Amino acid sequence: MTTNAQLLMSKSHFSAVPFHPVPRDEQPIWAGTTQTRDELLRIVNEVKHGSLELSHLAVVYGEYGSGKTHALKYLRSQLQKTDKVITSYLEKPKVEKKASFHGIVKEIIKQIGERPLRQAAEPFVKYISDESKRLALDNIDSSNIPGSVDQFIKTRAAEFKRGLQEQLYQPFPELFELFEGLVENDPSAWRYFTGKPTAASLSRYSLTSPMEDDHDALKALAGIYQVLTTKYDQIPNTPIFDAAYLFLDELEQLLEIKTDEVLSIRTGIRDIFNACTQHFCLVLAATAENVSFFHALLEEALMVRLTAEPIHIVSHDNIQEGVDFVKELMSNFRSSPAPSAYHPFTQEALSKIVDRTTLPKTARKLILNCRRAWEQNGQIVSSGGEITEEEIDRVIGFL
Repeated sequence: MTTNAQLLMSKSHFSAVPFHPVPRDEQPIWAGTTQTRDELLRIVNEVKHGSLELSHLAVVYGEYGSGKTHALKYLRSQLQKTDKVITSYLEKPKVEKKASFHGIVKEIIKQIGERPLRQAAEPFVKYISDESKRLALDNIDSSNIPGSVDQFIKTRAAEFKRGLQEQLYQPFPELFELFEGLVENDPSAWRYFTGKPTAASLSRYSLTSPMEDDHDALKALAGIYQVLTTKYDQIPNTPIFDAAYLFLDELEQLLEIKTDEVLSIRTGIRDIFNACTQHFCLVLAATAENVSFFHALLEEALMVRLTAEPIHIVSHDNIQEGVDFVKELMSNFRSSPAPSAYHPFTQEALSKIVDRTTLPKTARKLILNCRRAWEQNGQIVSSGGEITEEEIDRVIGFL
């Protein structure tokens, strides 16, 4: 950063430039109305342990630049800040050269991370190991055992181990074999979820094939979500997480990909929601003028599963709403107390920026117009002044 830029930042009382149209991961802000924010927070909170403990499927839509991505990243940030949760945000549904639900699952598991998944697996691995050994030794009469007692106990423990795995999660008991591999730092266990494991490692984990299609991916992701968000009375420190969240952005990209790829993603979204009946929240976002877009794109088989009214992220067409949005935006980037909440603008200047912004007055337009006004009048701010309404009249390039 140049000396002039540093002076401008200092005189503006900013720790970082607040006027970025693409929301930052490290400092996401809310760009919609308070009512919309409260509705989304209600949805994400209701799936947690101690609340309604259900699952939610919601859709978010609005004009380009209205703040949908801000909304999803804001929710993710709020959840990660205060709760034990699994959160994944995908900026678009196509994450590999060929779009598929399988690709989405691999990306989600990569976002969870190998180390966090290993730590989450430890209580299950310990319980299964300890309990299977205890059951294997229970009521043993060595005088009635033909052959090696140690081998008999080992065989019996393996049988109990499989039974315990099926009790904990019947749809995919092999998941606990993979958890054991993760805890033992076996790279092939992680590669099952994110790459291509060897045939030998598959055999070790009682698997006959790698996670190579949507069906396998669904089993793996549903298993991770359900096991890690379930309270098991017999296993201490569970649930590991209060809930799991998947935020999928830019769903309009499905209009640009092949029909079979759309079907893969659409079916996978439906099936993961069907599989996770508790402690799971799936939020889909798209640029659209109205909710009919989702009906056309996702079809009724998925739309009938919505658990909340579609959420419209509206533009700030009211001048006061636009001013309040910019004020809150700047407040998130203050390095020190500013002369006023409007600084480096006057209140009238901010109102003028909103007034000059063309309809619809989306968050993106307001942010870009503030950036132009701030930079084009940087010398005034650097000299200790504030940008007035008259200066805003002379700014060029407004959207």
